[in-house]
Amino acid sequence: MKQVIDNAIDYTLKSLKKSKITQADIIVSGSDKLSLKSEKGELSEYAKSKTHSLGVRIINKNKVGISFTEDFSDWAIDQTINNALNNSKFAKSNDYISIESQEVFNEDDTINSSLTNTSELIDKVIYMEQAVEKKDSRAKTPPYNGLSEVTSYSVLANTKGSRCSYKTKYYSSYTSCLLSDNEKNSMHSQYDVAKNFNELNFDALVDEVHEISSQFLNAEQIKSGSYPVKFSPDLLNTFFSSFSSLYSGKSVMDELSPWRDKLNETVTDERLTISDISMYEGSLSKIPFDMEGNKKRDIHIVKDGKLSEFLHNSETAKKLEMENNFCASRGPKSPLSVSSSNTVITASKAVENLNDITYVEILSAQGLHSGISRTSGNISLGVSGRVIENGKVKHYFKDSTVSGNFFQMLKNIHTISSKNEASRDKSFFCPEIIFDELTFAGS
Repeated sequence: MKQVIDNAIDYTLKSLKKSKITQADIIVSGSDKLSLKSEKGELSEYAKSKTHSLGVRIINKNKVGISFTEDFSDWAIDQTINNALNNSKFAKSNDYISIESQEVFNEDDTINSSLTNTSELIDKVIYMEQAVEKKDSRAKTPPYNGLSEVTSYSVLANTKGSRCSYKTKYYSSYTSCLLSDNEKNSMHSQYDVAKNFNELNFDALVDEVHEISSQFLNAEQIKSGSYPVKFSPDLLNTFFSSFSSLYSGKSVMDELSPWRDKLNETVTDERLTISDISMYEGSLSKIPFDMEGNKKRDIHIVKDGKLSEFLHNSETAKKLEMENNFCASRGPKSPLSVSSSNTVITASKAVENLNDITYVEILSAQGLHSGISRTSGNISLGVSGRVIENGKVKHYFKDSTVSGNFFQMLKNIHTISSKNEASRDKSFFCPEIIFDELTFAGS
């Protein structure tokens, strides 16, 4: 596939030059995926898929045109270039956009990946299903149970000479435990992801879904009131992703960020530093360049509670007269934007543990799209979790509602533990954080 991609990019660059187009970039992205599912002890899905697309972005007289193709033939590429050129004629003039990078990168993160036989994958996906059912006589066939092997790649090239590529491989397993006892039902699902197949912990995954599902089976609503709260790393990651417009240079440029006028002001608890680190040691994805072909660097978005900088691409940096910190994002089909890579939160002051605090730990939430206001920061979510007292689980609860304000949560932090945690996808890293009291509606 590498040769096919290289040939397609080489031809695109030659065709652009032939058409006397001096400002353009090309993005090729795709993936090879093997997806497996099992049901009742047998393989129910064996699906192999290959997807790829080539996108061309042309800057013509300060106007941008984008087009893409999934056909890498010479004719299709020429047609894509013509379409991008025609599309640019209907775009608004933009004095802040240009093609600049001349960087060259080649990051192949699959070099150290271990080879795995397909038969091993099949054995494990069936094993997970059977292991869940053997855990408990009340367990039904897991409604969600599968495993996938994914190799993905991105290549960027431009008319200035930049050529950057990134390739990665990972494995993902997921399962669920559905319990039924008389008229009571409970289900919990979870996943695990790793670069190498032998790093997936199938037994721990089975144990987790069974433990939490069995606890939720007889759980009741939490007593209504206000409690200090800890969110799971995955939920906290969801919050930061949902509110990424706070520190997006694109949102600031479009006057949509609630933090657009708060540069160098205190926006979080002074103990917190929030950084974007693309090459973070423990992360699953380490991409050394942004999607304009610039070498990425560490960015401290919030430093000791103060908003230090926004995430920028070349356009937002120029328009806002700020330094470009190389956070450009774009796919073959999409316009230029900005995005974070790996979010890393650190604390200047932390306690050894949380054993002296009684708090609510939220494990899962519903309504994450409808229950979050990105403008006001208000959240209202259906949640399930457990109450922790003196470092031990006191009881589980479910079907309750938590409400609060994310902006205020960041400022009103009760306690920060020295224990570090990571999201399942290994893109979000933070210490244990107990937020000041949030309001629960339950029994």
